[in-house]
Amino acid sequence: MMKTEKKVIIKVESQDKQENAKTTRRTLKVLQRAATDKENLVGRPQTFKDAKAASDFEKSEAKRKKPLMQNKSVQTGECIITAEDLTSDEPSADYWRRLAETRGESLNKSFKEIEDLKSNIEVLQEENKICKELLDESKNLVEVLQEMLNEKDDDDDVDEQAAEGSSD
Repeated sequence: MMKTEKKVIIKVESQDKQENAKTTRRTLKVLQRAATDKENLVGRPQTFKDAKAASDFEKSEAKRKKPLMQNKSVQTGECIITAEDLTSDEPSADYWRRLAETRGESLNKSFKEIEDLKSNIEVLQEENKICKELLDESKNLVEVLQEMLNEKDDDDDVDEQAAEGSSD
């Protein structure tokens, strides 16, 4: 058997052309066409692209359907209790919502009451402290007065004895 060799031909440009292609700079784009009265030239005006984008936008707006507005009932107020709610085996969702609301209100009320009681306790404790201080002061005053009375009684007794002794 004879083997046939297939030759693969690869088209390769010269080295100079390949390097030239790599290092060549792109040419500048066309500046504004009517640049006679302009001082500073900026890149190409975008009017064509802007016009194309605007027309595309208008087309997409025309294609897009406007959303269909529908009224859907959303319950935000009080719910009316129906006969089915009263006769069903399980309570309705509205029952649980109302129960949660009333419990929440009760908890808030209890919380406020507890806060008021705490402040009252602090006031009463301060008042109790002041009353104890006044009690201690009054006890000290009573002791001093009793001592003074006892001394006066002793002085009176001494004076009476001295008067009796001198009159004898």
